[in-house]
Amino acid sequence: MKILKIAFKNINSLRGEHEIDFTQEPFLQNSLFAITGPTGSGKTTILDVISLALFNHVPRLGKMSTNEVLKKGAILTRNQEDANAQITYQCNQGIFTSRWEISTNRNGNLRDYHMELINTVSNEILDLKKSDVPGKNEELIGLNYDQFIKSVVLAQGEFAKFLQVPKKERGALLEKITGTDIYRRIGIEVFLRNKERAKEIDAKRAKIETFREQLLEEDTFATKQKEAETLAKRQKELKQSIEQFTKEIELKKKLQAEERELQKTQKELGEVLALQENFEKEKGEALKHHETVQLFAEELNQWQGLQEKQKEKQAEIAKASEALETAKAQRETLTQQISKQFKLTVTPTDFPQKMERYKAEVRALIDERNALRTAFETSKNPLQTAAREFDLHLDLKDLKGFETALQEKQTRAKTTYAALENRFDLKNASVAERLATIQSKLKNIRAAEKAHTALNTLQSQRKERNEEYVSIQKQQAQLPEEVKQLKQQIELKEAQHTAKQKTLEVEQLQKQLEDYRKDLKNNEPCPLCGSLDHPFAAHIPQEENGLKAAVLQLEHELKTLNKELVTKESSLQQLTQQIQQLEQRIKVLDEELSAQQTTFDAQFKKLMQSKGSATFNELELQLEQQERELNSAEKLQQNIKVLAQIQQQTTDLKGLLAKGKKKAEAIAQLYPAIKNFEQKVSQIETSWNRNEQTANQQQQLLTAAKETEHDLAKTLESLTTSLVEQLNKKGYESIEDALQKRLNAATAQAWKQELEKINEDALRLKTLRNKLIEEIQTLTDTASEAPLEKLQDQHQEQTETLQQNEHLASDLSRQLLNHKDNLEQIRKLQKQIDQELKDGEHWLILNNLIGDANGNKFNDFAQDLTLAQLLQLANKRLKHLTDRYQIDQPAEDEDDSLVAIDEHMGGQRRSIKTLSGGETFILSLALALALSDLASRNIEINSLFIDEGFGTLDPETLDQTLDTLEVLQAESSKMIGVISHVDSLKERIATQIQLTQNGQGYSSLKIV
Repeated sequence: MKILKIAFKNINSLRGEHEIDFTQEPFLQNSLFAITGPTGSGKTTILDVISLALFNHVPRLGKMSTNEVLKKGAILTRNQEDANAQITYQCNQGIFTSRWEISTNRNGNLRDYHMELINTVSNEILDLKKSDVPGKNEELIGLNYDQFIKSVVLAQGEFAKFLQVPKKERGALLEKITGTDIYRRIGIEVFLRNKERAKEIDAKRAKIETFREQLLEEDTFATKQKEAETLAKRQKELKQSIEQFTKEIELKKKLQAEERELQKTQKELGEVLALQENFEKEKGEALKHHETVQLFAEELNQWQGLQEKQKEKQAEIAKASEALETAKAQRETLTQQISKQFKLTVTPTDFPQKMERYKAEVRALIDERNALRTAFETSKNPLQTAAREFDLHLDLKDLKGFETALQEKQTRAKTTYAALENRFDLKNASVAERLATIQSKLKNIRAAEKAHTALNTLQSQRKERNEEYVSIQKQQAQLPEEVKQLKQQIELKEAQHTAKQKTLEVEQLQKQLEDYRKDLKNNEPCPLCGSLDHPFAAHIPQEENGLKAAVLQLEHELKTLNKELVTKESSLQQLTQQIQQLEQRIKVLDEELSAQQTTFDAQFKKLMQSKGSATFNELELQLEQQERELNSAEKLQQNIKVLAQIQQQTTDLKGLLAKGKKKAEAIAQLYPAIKNFEQKVSQIETSWNRNEQTANQQQQLLTAAKETEHDLAKTLESLTTSLVEQLNKKGYESIEDALQKRLNAATAQAWKQELEKINEDALRLKTLRNKLIEEIQTLTDTASEAPLEKLQDQHQEQTETLQQNEHLASDLSRQLLNHKDNLEQIRKLQKQIDQELKDGEHWLILNNLIGDANGNKFNDFAQDLTLAQLLQLANKRLKHLTDRYQIDQPAEDEDDSLVAIDEHMGGQRRSIKTLSGGETFILSLALALALSDLASRNIEINSLFIDEGFGTLDPETLDQTLDTLEVLQAESSKMIGVISHVDSLKERIATQIQLTQNGQGYSSLKIV
C-alpha cells in the first residue's frame, strides 16, 4: 500500500483547501521528508486526515460522528461551514480515492458525515453505504485501523509503554498492537468445542440409562411373546367368520332393496303413461298445425321482415325531413348572431373567407398588445424584487405614491452615508482601506489575547506541578524510615524462626515409638512396619508443645512483612521517579514560560502600553463596532446606486403602460367584448360548420330513404301474392290466419322436448322393471334362509369378541415393540458415543494442549513466539541506530519489563525502566519499525509516518537515527515522513511540509 495524494479542507487549525501530492516534485527525488512546525500548528492533523479519510477514525479522538465533532470541538475548523478529508492510495487491486466530508445546513446545524470510495482509474464511485467504506478500505489495503496506525503511522507512545509494562500487560498490549487476538479466540473456541462435545456425550449416556430402566425382564419378554402368538391365531379365525356373516347380511339387505326399488318403478311407470295420454289431449293438435305452417317458415319470415323494413324507412323519411327544417332555422339564427357580435354579414358561400380576414386583423392587434404586456412583466418583476429589498411595495394603481416613497429612501440613504463619510474621512480613503486598517488592529489584539492566555495557562500548569511536587515529597519523606524499620523487624523474625525451626528438627530426630503412634492414621502405612491397620493407635492422649504452630506463625508473619517491604520499596521507587519526572517537567515549563514571556514582551510591547486599563475584550468591541459601521457605509454606497436604478426602471414601466392602453382601445373597436376572442370565434365557427354538415347529411339521408322505401313496396306486393296462393292449398284463408296458427318458437321447442322426455321415461321404466324382476329371482335363489336379524346378532357378537382380542394383542405388541425400540435406541446411542469419542479425540488433545476458558494458554504461547519474532526484527533495526543495546525478553528472576543488553558494559542485562528518555526512544523506534517490517511480510507497505520523539535525542544519536531512516528509505523505496519541531532535523532533511501559525489561531501549509 502506498499513499499517492492527500487533500483536505478546514480540518482543525488548517483553514481552507490544502493538497499534498507525493507523485510530484519534490517528493519524487526525496522520499524522506519532514513535517515541521511549532507546537499546535497542525503537524499531527495531517496524520488525522489520513486515518479519517480511510477509517472515519482519529487516533487521539476515536471513531468520529456528528455528536463527537460537536462534543469535542474537533475536526471542523472554527467558524467554517464544511470540511473534507481525501486520500488517494495504490494497492494490489488498483488506485482508489477515499473521501470523508461533513457540512452545516442553512440553520447552522451539522449534517451527518458522508464517506465514499472511488476507483480512480475508471472514475467510478463504488456502490457502498458510508458505514461500509472503512471495511472496504481495510479489505483493499489488507490492514485494519489498529494495524494501520501501528505499521503506517508510528506513534511512539504505544511502543515506549510496551517496553516497560509487566509480562501479563505486555501480552495484552502485543495482542492489541499486532492484532493477534485470534490465538486467544482459538483457545477459547477449542475449550468450548471440547466442553460442548463432552456435554453431548454425557447427555447420551444419561439417555442410555433411561432406556435401560424401561427394558423388560427376559422371562417376562418370552411369556408375552407366546401370548401374542396365541392371540394372533384366534384373531385370524374370528376375521374369517365375521367376513362370512358380512357377506350373508349384504345379500339379505340387497334383496330387500331390490324389492323396494321394483315397487317404486311400477308406480313411476303408471304416472308416466298418464302424462302421455294428457299431452295428446291438450297439446297434440296445436303442435301438428305448427309443424304444417313451419313448411312456409322462410317465406313467412321474409314477408314479416319486409313489412318491418318498410315501416322503418317511412319513419326515417319523417325524421330526416324534420331535422332538415331544424338546420335551416339554426343557420338563420347563427347569421344574425355573427352580424350582431362581429359586425359581419355572411352566407354559406362566403362565410370562410370573411371570418379568416376578420380573425387576422384582430389577432395582429392582440399580438402587439401581448408583446407590450410581456415587456411590462419583464420590467415589473425585477423592479418588484429590487423594491422589496428596501421594504417598498410596487402598486400599479398608485405609481405616484411608490415614486414618493422611493425618493424618501434615496434621501435617507444619502444623509446616513454623508455622516459616515465625514466620520471616517471616506473622501480621502476608500471603505476597503479603512476596513483593512481596523482588521489589522483586530488581528494584532486577538493574537496578543491568545498569547496572554497561553502565558496564564503555563503559569497555572507551573503552579499545579509545583504543588504536586511538594505533595509527593511529603509522601516520600516518611518511606525510608518505614523501610528501615521493616527490615529490622524481618531480621528479628528470621532469627526467631531459625531458632524455633532447629528446636523442632531436634525433637523430630528424638521422636520415640509412642510419638510415632500418635501420628498413625487409618489406611496410611506405618513408618516402622508398613501396616495399614493400627489397632493400638486409638485413644492415645495427645500432647502438643506448640513448636509447629509457632514456626507456622513466624512463617506467616515473615511473609506478611516481606510483602509489606516490597510494597514500601516499590512505592519509594515510584515516588522517586515521579519526583525526577516532575523536576524535569517543571524545568521545561520554566524554560517555556520564560521564552513565551520574552516573545510576548517583544511582540506586543507597544500594544500593552497603548491599551492602558482597557481589557482586550473592550478593545475588540470598539474595533468591531467601527468595522460594522464601515460595512454599513459600504452597503449604503451600493443601496444609493440600486435606488437610482429603481427610479429609472419605474419611468420605463410607466411608458409601457401607456402604449398598452392604446392597443386595447383599437381592439375594442373591432371586437367590443375584448375578452375570450379566440374562444368566441372558435365557438361560432364550430357551430356554423357543424350545422352546415348536419343539413347536408339529413338531405342525403332523406333522398336515400325515399328510394329504399319504394323498392321495398314492390318486393312485398310480389311476395304476398305468391304466399297466399300456397297457403290456400293447405287450408289457410290468409297469411295472417297461418301466422296465428304458428306457435312461438320457444313454446314449440318446449312442447317437443316435453313429449320426447315422456316417451323416454316410459321406455326407461319398462326396461328397469324387467331387469329388477330378474335380479330379485337370482338373489332369492342365492341368499341364506336365516332371518336378517339373527345374522346381524351373530355378526355383532363375533365383532365384539374380535375387538377384545385386538385390544389385548395391541397392548402386548406395544410392550414388545417398546422393549425392542429401547434396545435399538441403546445400541444407536452407544454407537454414536463411540463414534463421537473417536471423531472428537482431536478436540480432547487440542484442549489439553491449548484450550482454556479465557484463551490464555494458547495466547501466551503465541504471543511469546510473536514477541520473539518482533524482538529479532527490532534488534536488526537497532544495529543501525546504536551499537550499544539489544532487546531481550526477561528471565524468570528478572523484572517483568523487557531487558536491554548493554554491549558497552560487557553484555550487562538492564531493565528498560533504567534507560534515559533518548535511549527509550531509540528502542521504541526500532520496535515500531520492526512491527512495520512484520506487517510488510504479508502486506506491501510503501508509506511510513513517524510521529514526535526526536527531541529526546542528542545530536550524534539524532544523526545516526536519520542515517538509518535514509538507508531504510533507499533499501525499501518507502516514502518516509518524519514529524518533529527539532531544528537540526529540519536542516538535515531537505524536503519539508512546513506549517506556520497566524495571529487568529489558523495555520498555513507550504511544501519546500
